[in-house]
Amino acid sequence: MKRIGCILLWLACAALAAPAAEVRSGTILELRLQQQLTSYSSKPGSEVRATLIAPVRVNGDTLLPMGSTVRGTLSEVKRIGWGLKNLRASMRVDFDTVQLPDGTSHDIKARLAAVDNARESVDETGKIVGIRATAPMGYRAAGIARNLFFWDPLIQVVLAGTTAAVLNFPEAEIHFPVGTEMQLRLTEPLDLDTTWSTPLPKLATTEESRKQILNQIRAMTWRTQTKTSAKPADIVNLVFLGDPEWLERAFSAAGWSEADRLTKSTGWKTFHSFAEARPYEKAPMSPMTLDENPASLQFSKSLNNYSRRHHLRVFNQAEQWNGHPVLAASSTQDLAITVSFSNRRLIHVIDRNIDNERAKIVNDLVYTGCVDAAEIIHRPWVPTNTEVATGEQIQTDGAVAVLEINPCRNPYRTLPGEDPMAVSGGWWQRLGRQVVLTIGNDFTFNNPIYQAGKGTQFLLRRALKKEDRTQPVRASLLPVPERQTDLSPAVLPD
Repeated sequence: MKRIGCILLWLACAALAAPAAEVRSGTILELRLQQQLTSYSSKPGSEVRATLIAPVRVNGDTLLPMGSTVRGTLSEVKRIGWGLKNLRASMRVDFDTVQLPDGTSHDIKARLAAVDNARESVDETGKIVGIRATAPMGYRAAGIARNLFFWDPLIQVVLAGTTAAVLNFPEAEIHFPVGTEMQLRLTEPLDLDTTWSTPLPKLATTEESRKQILNQIRAMTWRTQTKTSAKPADIVNLVFLGDPEWLERAFSAAGWSEADRLTKSTGWKTFHSFAEARPYEKAPMSPMTLDENPASLQFSKSLNNYSRRHHLRVFNQAEQWNGHPVLAASSTQDLAITVSFSNRRLIHVIDRNIDNERAKIVNDLVYTGCVDAAEIIHRPWVPTNTEVATGEQIQTDGAVAVLEINPCRNPYRTLPGEDPMAVSGGWWQRLGRQVVLTIGNDFTFNNPIYQAGKGTQFLLRRALKKEDRTQPVRASLLPVPERQTDLSPAVLPD
């Protein structure tokens, strides 16, 4: 209880009287579900609760602090069932109230904008729409192969049997476990008359200690390389001061998983996750190096598919800070998987604004109570626009977030335990649904005319470079000061 009390004081130290301020329409609220939702067994009309996990700041003031509670109602639920009526599951959540840490509540007008890292989509009205069970990449590729040999019934039977033997039919009912994260967009302004301070201490309290941290940042290699080809890759945008075990506990408390190492076994498991659109929380990452050294830790945060995830790689450094290790990290968010013609392989499409991922990690770790001090430090020598090893363009303000981690022995978690809910019917219903949906898919989405049209559309999008998936700017607990250009020569690179 003492730890929780300290965190609440940390995140929202005191309500200070201030003139009324407005949170504009269109502002994104980042939420974390406090209970699970499933299209198969959740009931319309049930209450939905979520926690605000990123502050809402206006002109430097925090108007909605982390830890606020957002409430709403599950107003609509449709399940696939036997697949006779609905090809896709769907649900709608209407959030209408935000409760601040001091207990005061405000009505809000908002619409769900996205479910973070989900295979499901959110339409313009805020309705969550599930996937078609026959839509995963593996089934689409199998359908294309069958169409290439439509004239030979024997090959059709062999391909159909091979697909059934290699790929599992995905569970397409919507299931969002406790901790699922969502983005909520305000549709009307919200007037508030209270601001909240967030007194996170800075790292350097003396001129000597500040010079030390600046010199360490200056001497640090700011970019990783691919292991096999040594191409310039991700930018180092986070530095952690503390023992690796502390960092592992902090990320675990924030809902992240330590990624598996890339082996033949985990590679095959990754293929199934991608082909079948099913979760693999610990999916391995492509190997990268910093100063020719591999990552010592790798963390990721996903929901229910391999295509979308938050992830970072952590590298040991030779320096120390107050007797503890210094760890450098590069982070990006994967948004999709696509075909790269220049690389001649499948690649992840990432959020081009990599500062969003830096903000995400800062917010997640600070909320656990495992961060004692933090600061944004500018690096004028880091380019604001460049490209990663796959050729994708990225943008950044060039700064690095430096976080001092504590032992994290009693972290704050926002994920209450709950009895499991049924997410699908029995095996007989799943088998019947598979037969119904497969037959229907062969006459609709798997016919040559439809596939030719989708293929042409994909090639045009790639040729016209219509795959910019940059996310909205993510709010950060750490304010980013104006870009510094007058750092002394002692802290500039050679």
